[in-house]
Amino acid sequence: MKNNMNIKTLYEQLRDGKIISDIELQREIVYDTEKQMLVIDSIVNGIPLPAFYFWKNDDGILEVLDGKQRIEAIKKFIENDIQYQDKLWKQTDKRVQGIINNAELSIIVCEGKEQLKREIFRRINTLGVPLSPYEVLNGLFHGEYLRGLTIYVGQDRDALKVLSSNSRGKNQYRILQLLMELKNLPKDAQSINEYVNASQKKSFADDQREIGKYIKFVREIFDDYGQLDIYFNLARKYLKDSVIWKQNKDEINSRVKRYLKSDDAKLTDKSKEIEDIIQAIVNNISVDDKRLFSSDDKKEFLRKKKPNKENKYQCADCKKYFYAEELTMDHVDPWSKGGRTELSNAELRCRPCNIKKGNRS
Repeated sequence: MKNNMNIKTLYEQLRDGKIISDIELQREIVYDTEKQMLVIDSIVNGIPLPAFYFWKNDDGILEVLDGKQRIEAIKKFIENDIQYQDKLWKQTDKRVQGIINNAELSIIVCEGKEQLKREIFRRINTLGVPLSPYEVLNGLFHGEYLRGLTIYVGQDRDALKVLSSNSRGKNQYRILQLLMELKNLPKDAQSINEYVNASQKKSFADDQREIGKYIKFVREIFDDYGQLDIYFNLARKYLKDSVIWKQNKDEINSRVKRYLKSDDAKLTDKSKEIEDIIQAIVNNISVDDKRLFSSDDKKEFLRKKKPNKENKYQCADCKKYFYAEELTMDHVDPWSKGGRTELSNAELRCRPCNIKKGNRS
């Protein structure tokens, strides 16, 4: 049976025990404060909420089959447990309170045998498919810009190769994330929404030209694209060196693949290491086959070093003292520039200094 119920009635029935949301079938509350506020904001702005499913039990009580999290958000706001626009319910303008109280909710009431109750709950939670991030974005800001983006990921040979198979806008959203990085903007959903909203009626052509050259670089150099974020940033940094990278493509892929399969990949910054490997190759530098210092190397190195009274050792860069386990063994002359992985070319660095060092001498 389908009907409507306003929020004031819903809350009163919750308060009086005529509606219960805490039933065996229901999952725990998972809405964070931001999502709870989105529920309230939708009500205030007249944006319909999905239908609420109730089960009428033998005592005439309505049990919540679907909608518990939305109901809890409403209840918490009315009971002054959370704020909307920095105000509790009791501080909220009477006009806004009236809008909320009078808002009509779509209610579907089911009843019958217990087996039917469980089957309805199962179908509610298995047949509904949440929208993907791109499907939400397209629903909000469909227009010239997103049409152009969809054509790009579906027809451009570089994008097709690098992004592989597409599903529910996954590749469109990936390109948007890379574009945000390219423009030095945050990659979170809100920032992407704001950017696409501002670009909704524009052509995608300018952004395609901007990102297309880097996607092409990645396709022309690498054989697989599991590390796309790293490869994209390398493309931005070394686009002007594309000719020499292409000349060394086979060795680049062979060495990078070997590194990614090694234990070193689990212990090191992949972005830094892949860049070091490639720079050694394209600059024709003979590098030590041994890439990292071992734990035994570190023990031997520390044995020859004298700690201070607190049994701490000095970082080569910041000159501060740290316990042995807080320090890493690093090359004095960078490995990517021919520095050997030998104790004579080793020094101790704290982790922050080691990250800042990069491959500078």
